[in-house]
Amino acid sequence: MKYGKVHRNIRALPVGSTPTILHLTLQRYQCKKCHHVFQSRIPFTNGEASYTKKFQAYILDLLRLGLTISAVARHLRINWHVVKDIHKAHLHKHYRNPNLKGLRCIGIDEFAVHKGQIYKTIVVDHETGRIVYVGNGRSKEALAKFWRRVKRLKVKIEVVSSDLSAAFISSVGQNAPDAIHVYDKFHIVQLVAKAMDKTRRSVYKQTTDMEQRKVIKGNRWILLRKDPEKSDKKYKKRLENILETNKPLATAYYLYEDIEQIWMLKNKEEALRQLEYWCRQAQESKLYYFKKAAASLMARRTGISAWYDYKISNARVEGINNKIKMIKRKAYGFRDEKYFELILLGLYDETNAIMR
Repeated sequence: MKYGKVHRNIRALPVGSTPTILHLTLQRYQCKKCHHVFQSRIPFTNGEASYTKKFQAYILDLLRLGLTISAVARHLRINWHVVKDIHKAHLHKHYRNPNLKGLRCIGIDEFAVHKGQIYKTIVVDHETGRIVYVGNGRSKEALAKFWRRVKRLKVKIEVVSSDLSAAFISSVGQNAPDAIHVYDKFHIVQLVAKAMDKTRRSVYKQTTDMEQRKVIKGNRWILLRKDPEKSDKKYKKRLENILETNKPLATAYYLYEDIEQIWMLKNKEEALRQLEYWCRQAQESKLYYFKKAAASLMARRTGISAWYDYKISNARVEGINNKIKMIKRKAYGFRDEKYFELILLGLYDETNAIMR
């Protein structure tokens, strides 16, 4: 039976720059049996939303074009939270449970939400570029939910790429023991680069000659660069000056330069021999940080040489991390972690409403 009326204001698509508000009067009813009170359904809104479906779609289109939440809110003269909630609901509907069907080749990496405080771990499908999982932290436990879902859905992971993180290595070993685990080339070279720089600092501290100290301190990037500019006469002369006057740095430099030979050979067997040779040279150099790096690489030689079985790297994952940094800068940080995770899960979809 009829039970009075109710008035509702509904936001509709603007006419030019003029906001449009529909003032509706709806009939209320009460059930004779259970006395439940309800009102007429509005076909052009979602439930009790205070805006039309087309208005919602317009907001998503504006976000898709690259506008920030704040810009959309200003343009439409609505509350910031209305835009954010519409976007979050859209992401939740379409991306909360990424499809893992056919997933076989993944990359694992971490990134800082707040440097030194909050970290997240992502899993990326190498074949599609989409993020299929976002975990809290960077420990082994950060991947626990992902592996549980993989097992529940009976997904067979064949190949994994990651950095040299002990947590990631342990997690993959326990949950995908039959997968080929490829350690990312960039992070291996980075490990040796850190050994190079720490050696330079150590030599600097031990050097008493002031001129030598100036040469060592001011030429860090000369030693670490791996680009064509090294053939430039100016750079070449500065490099030769360092190498001729400091034997430990010269040894460290040549070890650093030679590490990439591992990925330039015909097959896995040759690569293993080259890696073992490099590690032997590093151990015999008596340079503490290189000896430490050599021990780490020898312990991980299987994953390093696995690159010859499946030539992948974390380059694609690093590219996604750069996109994440851009999103963070554009949004000035995220207080709603779930919203941030949903944005990442929808990041691969170029037609999705994502703040880019």
